[in-house]
Amino acid sequence: MTLLKRILSKSILLVLPAMVMFVSCPHGDGGGGDDEFSRDTLDVDYANKNNAVFFDFSTGTKTELPHDFFDIAIDASGNIIANSGSYGSGVQVYNTGGTDITADFSGQTANVKEYTFKTGTSLYSYQSEVNPLAKLGMAASKVYMVKVQYKTTDTAAYFKVVFSMTMGAPQSFNMTVVPGLASGDTGKVEIKAAVSGLTAGYGWFYFKLVGAGGPGVLNNGTTWTGGGTAAPKATDWDILATRTDELQSNNDGTAVHPQMPVAGRSSVLLNVYKNVQAKTIAGKLIDEVTDADLTDTGLSGEIDAIGYGWYSTAGMPPVYSVPGNTYIIKTVEGGFAKFQPESFAKDGKNFIMDFSYDYQSGE
Repeated sequence: MTLLKRILSKSILLVLPAMVMFVSCPHGDGGGGDDEFSRDTLDVDYANKNNAVFFDFSTGTKTELPHDFFDIAIDASGNIIANSGSYGSGVQVYNTGGTDITADFSGQTANVKEYTFKTGTSLYSYQSEVNPLAKLGMAASKVYMVKVQYKTTDTAAYFKVVFSMTMGAPQSFNMTVVPGLASGDTGKVEIKAAVSGLTAGYGWFYFKLVGAGGPGVLNNGTTWTGGGTAAPKATDWDILATRTDELQSNNDGTAVHPQMPVAGRSSVLLNVYKNVQAKTIAGKLIDEVTDADLTDTGLSGEIDAIGYGWYSTAGMPPVYSVPGNTYIIKTVEGGFAKFQPESFAKDGKNFIMDFSYDYQSGE
């Protein structure tokens, strides 16, 4: 079978909303067949479950969470991110520029359309705003307007939020949260998360504003404050399959249509908090990728080095396909994994990726 034919035979086509066609074939004869590789599925199913799926190559461990398990997250360095990755608006944030949390911001709801807080190493989404914690001590803390409206949320919930730090022992990251945007601070909640809690191996504090456990910080343990499965420790996952929103932008980063986000990307993101990196071996199926490709050469530490580039779309209604590419991923442990996505959808459900992988510890 020629390479072109094999790539085409490994692709899937998805026509929305009327028809799903999944085409697959066994691995070619270049490397010995399926038995050499492990296989698994990342079941995000954004039209129904809307999961976030963490995966660890060294153990084959998979953790599925509802995509909206958190609203705001803070890492040990004080980087802050907003979960604006659900299908729809998700979480949006706006820096009011004011410092009085009792002020009335109800007339500024139209401003809450920015996807803020991207530092370049963000765990989720595509956001840009200087970390407000970095400015503490230099100026008064700003009031941020936070809008939460996930796919399953009928109406938007608004909050006034101020971020701060408590120095000394124990050092903590703090959020002052006031429900609504009206004047006053009725219902104000002070949330503190001791920085020492991250030393147990968790990369992020996850804060929940809406739903079970909110407003509050979620436990870094077996269950959340509001119940449910906990996100894995930072040392226990390499990639995250999820749903992301993105603002259209030019090459220089300026917005093309700042009020028209491209919602609903199906992304594979890297655990850059633990220095996970990746590169693309274009036009090669996993059984054609040799050990010589398992090097640091060309690896990228960008969170979306794989991103939504693992599939392509054309036409209207859109036709989705998965090219015959393999990704080299340097894992949390410093080993290497070959990773080949093989489907975009099946059984009429969106973003259920069957994939093959091969992990080598490097020892």
